[in-house]
Amino acid sequence: MGARLEWVAAAYAGRPQITMPYGLGDSTDLTIALSVLKLAGIPAIIESHDTIRLPDGRRARFPSLTQRPRGEEADADLLLLAPRTVTATQIVLAEQTETVLLVDVDRRRVWIDGEQVLGVRDRWKDAEPIYVTFAVARMLAVDGSTFDGLVRTGLTPGQVDDALARLGKRVHRTDIGWEARQVGGLVDFAIACYPGPGGVRTRWTSDLPLIKQAERLIQAGCRISGRAISDRPGYPAISKRNMPYRVVAITEHEVDMAALGFEPDMVGFAGTELVRPADPTIVLTAAAAGYTDRTDDIITANTLLRADLRNDDDAASLEEVRNRLQFLADTGYDLRHNLPS
Repeated sequence: MGARLEWVAAAYAGRPQITMPYGLGDSTDLTIALSVLKLAGIPAIIESHDTIRLPDGRRARFPSLTQRPRGEEADADLLLLAPRTVTATQIVLAEQTETVLLVDVDRRRVWIDGEQVLGVRDRWKDAEPIYVTFAVARMLAVDGSTFDGLVRTGLTPGQVDDALARLGKRVHRTDIGWEARQVGGLVDFAIACYPGPGGVRTRWTSDLPLIKQAERLIQAGCRISGRAISDRPGYPAISKRNMPYRVVAITEHEVDMAALGFEPDMVGFAGTELVRPADPTIVLTAAAAGYTDRTDDIITANTLLRADLRNDDDAASLEEVRNRLQFLADTGYDLRHNLPS
């Protein structure tokens, strides 16, 4: 900062600072939104400080950003949204609500009448190659696999080929198939770098003990993840500890939670967290691991890593799962390559 602006630093040096949530001090530039609309073939004009008129005569207005004078007409045909960062929720709103005009200034995209009329289309499926890449990483992390073996899990040859290319130097092909270039290297990568399942998350509560809640969800076709699986038969990785404060369940289909004895958890502290994931591979890799009631071990470790209120038991369980996976990766490598143990 130059000497002439030292007074700015001096002003900020005082405490406490009076601040607002990020972005609330910014002004919305209506003229930039007009330039993007023009690119979309919609040459609108400014009617007032927060209202524009489209060529077909319809009026679109920003949500009330300033105090409107008493008696000023407030009705408009369209709700105009032009946020600094467009979210997936706003896109869904614009695609499902014909009265929303959404302008993405930074990426030059426009939605009107429930359709996108300008810009590259973004969908959940755009994330699918990344999810498939992490699925392949999970399946190669411990045991390795042949190309055909990865395809037999339910992926297409094109998906497998793309995933291996994205993994790059993290993997390599040997005489017996594909595996991690560094023994155990994919374990930490797949646990720590997995972006999360995405999708929709809801929280529920029940009078049943958590173990019973988990069993009821499994019977309904869900897969549980995180520390709750420590009480499931045949799972040796997590030592017996007190049950977690919340069961995490992942489902591919709609679940009638009320019929199962659950009600919405407005406190968000105890009960069940139900995830309808955007990641289409979670069930695939669980099945490849031979699990029918839980997620695969790496997704389980990631669930533990992402716990919003992770306690000492969660942290210790995460280390146990990781250490077990590293041990299995090391042992599996020796067995595949006939090395002395």
